[in-house]
Amino acid sequence: MCERLLNEGCEVLGVDSFTDYYSPERKRAQLAPCSGRPGFTLVEENLATCDIAPLLEGASGVFHLAAQAGVRKSWGKEFSLYIESNVLATQRLLEALKDAPSVRLIYSSSSSVYGETRVLPMREDHPAVPLSPYGATKLSGEHLCELYRRNYGVTYRVRYC
Repeated sequence: MCERLLNEGCEVLGVDSFTDYYSPERKRAQLAPCSGRPGFTLVEENLATCDIAPLLEGASGVFHLAAQAGVRKSWGKEFSLYIESNVLATQRLLEALKDAPSVRLIYSSSSSVYGETRVLPMREDHPAVPLSPYGATKLSGEHLCELYRRNYGVTYRVRYC
């Protein structure tokens, strides 16, 4: 995504906390084609704890891809990490966006919000009935986006991965 945005002439500020669910070295290698390119800046921060407002300065849009991935690992003792990364970080981003009304949000959700289906291909109007804590946290993010739209006018769209 960063490469495409840069190729289209956009300035890109990437924010990543480089958690270890996926190899941080692999993530850095994926960013290598962007590193050093004009218009690309990488900030190593955690959206659940950092000051988000300065990151939005000059932005017209945010692609919110940050999340703790993994259906199986979301059960049990690791659940608090999913709450922090998928719910709290999203809520904090939305709080910052309510004070930046010109910035639009694309929220990256997951097909895990739907649970099982007997209807294929899956459609986005399928009832959301997650079957994992991971799916529940991603659905919580969708609900938070809608709450901030209704109460504060935050402009968003959901995309499923």
